[in-house]
Amino acid sequence: MNRNVIYIRVLLVVLSIVVLLAFLNRSPNRTPSDTWLPSSFNPVGAGHMALFQTLQEMNWPVERWREPLSRLSDYGAGNVLVIARSRVGARVSFSEQEIDLLDEWVKKGNTLLLLGALTDWDDTRMFLQQIGFTLLDKPDSMSDFFQPFEPGAAQMMEIQPAAASGQTGTMILPHTTPLPLTFPQGARVLWQDHGRPFVIDVPRGAGHIVCGASADLLSNACLGKGDDLAIVLQLLAPSGQAPHHLFFEESHHGFSAVYALARLLDHPGLRFAGMLALLGALAFLGSSLVRFGPVIPLYRETGRSTLEFIDSIADLYLRADLRNDTIKYLFIETHQRVLHRLNLPATASHELIASRLQQANPHLPKWKKLAQRFDSRDYVDGLPPSGWLRVARDLIEIKSAMA
Repeated sequence: MNRNVIYIRVLLVVLSIVVLLAFLNRSPNRTPSDTWLPSSFNPVGAGHMALFQTLQEMNWPVERWREPLSRLSDYGAGNVLVIARSRVGARVSFSEQEIDLLDEWVKKGNTLLLLGALTDWDDTRMFLQQIGFTLLDKPDSMSDFFQPFEPGAAQMMEIQPAAASGQTGTMILPHTTPLPLTFPQGARVLWQDHGRPFVIDVPRGAGHIVCGASADLLSNACLGKGDDLAIVLQLLAPSGQAPHHLFFEESHHGFSAVYALARLLDHPGLRFAGMLALLGALAFLGSSLVRFGPVIPLYRETGRSTLEFIDSIADLYLRADLRNDTIKYLFIETHQRVLHRLNLPATASHELIASRLQQANPHLPKWKKLAQRFDSRDYVDGLPPSGWLRVARDLIEIKSAMA
């Protein structure tokens, strides 16, 4: 046996064993130690799993939003969308069209809870300016670049409610940059620290945009500190009633196509189908290297004549009726294909067809002269063998070009 065939068979056996072990030992569920990017199901400190599960236990209509923002309008008014722009993990910027969609959605009677370092990113800065904030120029320095990694950024600070907010309690957050002091007219400062606003409620049409200076207000690490949970519940339901739908937006801060694919591959049915497909491919490749049974040659009772084609042509030469019917059918089929390819009506004249063919394919035989032979049955019946072959060759050439 060929040495290469032995190596290939051994490799196929090893691959089969690896596939089986991977299928048997792969758990379909993610373990709590998995550190996904910030989303409502992230158990690490920057995630929002604790708040999401708490709202579920309180029978709030919470959902994870991964659809295009244009579909928010399908749910009507009275809904809340939470967008927390954490510094942890990848982040997809909002486009100008998405910002306009969010603004129009809020104006129809919905609430947007926008949290994070909103003045640090170009898309959120554009959003703040669109709703009426006045921002200073964004600093561009190395110190600003390394600010998220400074040791002092993790210090906790207490934030008190503003006098006109009507709220009570103490919010505890890591040290963060407050919101701009110049905010839209009619907006209310809900939480502040020594005159520096950290949470501002901006009315927009029939809805509200609540801007928060830190995404850690919803995080697993900070939610249990101070009165943060009660404060978050007040922000999500300012009227005291739960919204119709409470969406946690994930497509721009951690949930991407890569993670969607990972969740899809985690499905046990899909993995089982993939295992069967791979094993089938391995079996097919392995079986192609093995010959099953002895080789049985096929012997013909009568040998094929080496001049069979010439004999067939000779029969057509001798039978003028068969020859003429064949060439007539070939012309009809070629004519129909030319009309279809050139998009011409069935009543198109040979002159028009010849003109279009000459423009599109100048190298083809002349159609008008060729087609006129079939206008008269007598002329076709009287074609000699040499003329019949020449006409057939021209028709086949045109028909092949029109394929």
